Amino acid sequence: MKNLKTITSWLITILCFSTQSALAAGKAHVDVSAKKTPDKHVELTFKTSPADGISINPEGPWKLEIKDTGGLKFDKMEFKRPEWNEQISGFTAIAIPAKEKTGIIKYKLVAFVCTKDKTQCFREVIENEAKVSW
Repeated sequence: MKNLKTITSWLITILCFSTQSALAAGKAHVDVSAKKTPDKHVELTFKTSPADGISINPEGPWKLEIKDTGGLKFDKMEFKRPEWNEQISGFTAIAIPAKEKTGIIKYKLVAFVCTKDKTQCFREVIENEAKVSW
């Protein structure tokens, strides 16, 4: 009987986690843009926008990992919560440009969002790529 309760408890936990993960999917998206800086570097902006009825949760442990540089040279490939910019709800990264004027950046961004009434909050993992020009 004790084993049945334990198994039931585990199944409920897995179901709740799976449901929250499914609900979180598509709750935010990332817009990536690039521009040349006065010192001829490239500034990439990873701006997170929430879906309708959802708001950004600035309290979560946000994280950005650059998976493929698209020909740009970054000093660092991972950005954590201290580098998160609340004004853009995202991250800014500076890179040294390649000879080409375009590239495809692959990234993974971990965002945190809540319903407007904050009764449900979600961890949103966004893995994507963006073609950028500078």
